[in-house]
Amino acid sequence: MTIHLPQELERYIESQVQCGRFTSPDEAIAEAVRRLRRAEPESAPPRAMTEDEFKRHSLASGLMTSLATPADPGARPPSQPVAIEGQPLSETIIRERR
Repeated sequence: MTIHLPQELERYIESQVQCGRFTSPDEAIAEAVRRLRRAEPESAPPRAMTEDEFKRHSLASGLMTSLATPADPGARPPSQPVAIEGQPLSETIIRERR
């Protein structure tokens, strides 16, 4: 991995190596990253979104163009069960194979 630092930080790291605090610039960078990781709060596991949060997130990210509301004339009414007449397809297949 190659790291490009501003000159002032590079000079600081080299001065820390020269004064004996670190044995190499790599060790100084590794210690800096360890301290950065310790300073960050532990990230909580993501929680499940509610349906409303999911829709708003989808809208904000561009996956949806608008949110349907109950007053929206383009919204579909809830689906109603369809009455099925006749034999199930599986029964028809079994009968025809005999």
